[in-house]
Amino acid sequence: MPEMSVWIQKLGGRTGVGVIFGVSFLFFLLVTFPYEILKESIANGLSRVTGMTITMDDFGAKFPVGFQARGLSITSQGAKARTMKLGVLSVRFNPLYLLTGKVGARAYIENPDKSSMDVFVALPIGAMFGGEGVLPSRIKIDSEKFRIDDLAGFALASVAGGPGANPLLAPVLQGIGVTGKLDGTVDLSLSQSSPQDSSGSIKLKFVDAFLKLSDPSLGLPDQKFSRAAIEGSLGGGILNIDKASGFESEELTLTAGGSVAVKSPLPASQLQIDLLVKLQKSLADKFGFLLDAFSGGMARGGELRLQVKGPLSQPSTQPI
Repeated sequence: MPEMSVWIQKLGGRTGVGVIFGVSFLFFLLVTFPYEILKESIANGLSRVTGMTITMDDFGAKFPVGFQARGLSITSQGAKARTMKLGVLSVRFNPLYLLTGKVGARAYIENPDKSSMDVFVALPIGAMFGGEGVLPSRIKIDSEKFRIDDLAGFALASVAGGPGANPLLAPVLQGIGVTGKLDGTVDLSLSQSSPQDSSGSIKLKFVDAFLKLSDPSLGLPDQKFSRAAIEGSLGGGILNIDKASGFESEELTLTAGGSVAVKSPLPASQLQIDLLVKLQKSLADKFGFLLDAFSGGMARGGELRLQVKGPLSQPSTQPI
């Protein structure tokens, strides 16, 4: 059948042209694209939007669809600005998720000391177009002794310098730090249409964790945590916080128990959590007044029990 032979030849020719075009495009994208210019534009744009100082040593594409930044540095604002440094931030998108109406992205985060964390998130496509509070359909985090020193310091500085910062608490947050390594997993499957069908688990622990109180103005010893963990299970749309969750050192105890009822949109999720904060010895002498001020004088012997309840968007906190 000569017609079939001619058709196959044409198809082969078109396929060959397509392959050549695809290879050429990937070569341009991965090798010759002016990423140096793009790197500066992205860093400057993010700095303007966030109000932080963001720089990176290198930026490029990540095969097949994604990007990778090396030598990333993010510095907060304020008199006591802190810097978070990452050796590698690599983000890849999985095109196959588009067939299910979702966007799937995996981020690989590596510290300068090579400790790493892998994060996967799947979101409905609608969340990319103004779907505020939309539940991700999947969250998976694998952390292998990821050093948190910079991340924790950066978070503390951001809270202390935020618009709603407590004027009594802000100076304390600026003078402390948290060091250690995050080890464990988070694996949550969330249902947008039926939150009660959501399930999963959280098992995180902090290895060699310290509360750094070495600021000369505080005059306090660092606190080594004998227990530092966050554990919970999600079933029937209820996230139950395990009793093993908490942080404990010689002079500080912080425990949490209770549940979170997952709702859609996410800010509507309902909290029912009991917190215990207990200070002893030098910490009680130095910071006991904060517990009294926060609770309206209801703290007893350096110990404060709180209940956090209500919607995630606007929870209420009261001493119990």
